[in-house]
Amino acid sequence: MAILESQLSQQVVGNLAADILSAEPAVLGLIQASQFIDGPTPKGKTRITLNWTAPTKNEFTGGELFKNPDGSADLADGVASAAHETQFDPIAAGSFTVYERTSASSNVKTLTASTIHGQRVINIGTPVPGDIIAGASIVLDDGVSNKEEYVGVKAVNTLTGDITLVDGLFYPHASGAAVKQVVMSVKTLATHYNLDLSTGVLTELAGGFTAGNKIAIRYQATLQDLDHYELYRVPGNAPVSIPVKANVLAAPGVSAVSSAIPSTATSFQDQTPLDPDNGKDFTYYLFGMDDQGNASSLVSEVMTQNPHLAFVELIPSVPQNLATEVASNKVSVSWDAVAEANVNGYNIFRAPGSSFDPAQAVKVNSTLIAKGSGRVSFEDSAANVSNRRPALDVPYPVDGQTYSYKVEAEDTTTFWTDGTTNIPVLDTSASKTAGTGDGTGGR
Repeated sequence: MAILESQLSQQVVGNLAADILSAEPAVLGLIQASQFIDGPTPKGKTRITLNWTAPTKNEFTGGELFKNPDGSADLADGVASAAHETQFDPIAAGSFTVYERTSASSNVKTLTASTIHGQRVINIGTPVPGDIIAGASIVLDDGVSNKEEYVGVKAVNTLTGDITLVDGLFYPHASGAAVKQVVMSVKTLATHYNLDLSTGVLTELAGGFTAGNKIAIRYQATLQDLDHYELYRVPGNAPVSIPVKANVLAAPGVSAVSSAIPSTATSFQDQTPLDPDNGKDFTYYLFGMDDQGNASSLVSEVMTQNPHLAFVELIPSVPQNLATEVASNKVSVSWDAVAEANVNGYNIFRAPGSSFDPAQAVKVNSTLIAKGSGRVSFEDSAANVSNRRPALDVPYPVDGQTYSYKVEAEDTTTFWTDGTTNIPVLDTSASKTAGTGDGTGGR
């Protein structure tokens, strides 16, 4: 049945049951960590700046059935030039697959609970039919106009009846909706059909489809309806196993960093950590939101393969109460040990004069100074042969000269867990020039 594209657009849009799926997750990139110090917080507090690449497409609409204006299936005509149209356009180039339904299983199950727009896990109870397996296709059908939906199966839990879907559901489905396996034959562009990406109109080619069969399309529209971003922070590494927004909001200790980041933004600085948070691990989650409140979902159930989250370890506290003791050609520097668990040890830097100048500073220790407890000390003299750099690199103190020292705590920098395929680059250069405690000594 060939219908003019202008007529089809006007009538189909009028009876949409749900908004377009939300934007794809933004891809987090460079993570910048800096340390802010002021009078009330001499130990410092971490500022984390997240940077990301904005999405250019919406999430996949998993298996949209081509429909007539009244919501009934727009079946294949089996003749050249027959036209059918998607609900959303323009379609992103290279992000679509067209299918022809060729058969359906007689083994019908039903949803044990209703589903919502964007949901990726459904339950059909047990036993799970043997033809519903990973890689199969299923149809969800409420038995009412405009609610028939096709989707791929990603994983099956035969013990619980949970079915993980490749894409989020477009329509909400009622408890009791029929679910069964279907055979979907992949069709070839320019052999079986042509597709106008700008309008979403599919045109059959001669011999491309069998008359009376249903046609479905999995596709992404170019970015539409990105309203704003929301950023959340959860204590610890990997606390949310399936990082969709609902699960993140239910996580213990979750903090809403910002729920109103503009859609045009590609970076945001979290200024909410306090000095008691120094050295702790956190996981950040960034969601793109549409104007209906739908959040970008996830790429994989494996958390480290999702580009919209990052594990961050905050910078440890600034060593406090630096003191110096001087003797002939020797300066001993001591300070309070930093208690945070992520501290591995310390580096000590020296600059000439009574005011520490980072441009003239040199690292004095040759190996990391042990973390210790209570008071930690370092001797800057020729007598220190265990962890001081050679005199050719850093001359020994000389009587009559004045020096200033700074101590920096070095952390474990476990900013991302092992095994991930998406590793944001970490920039801690800003933290290296932050105040890390002063001490002067001379003779």
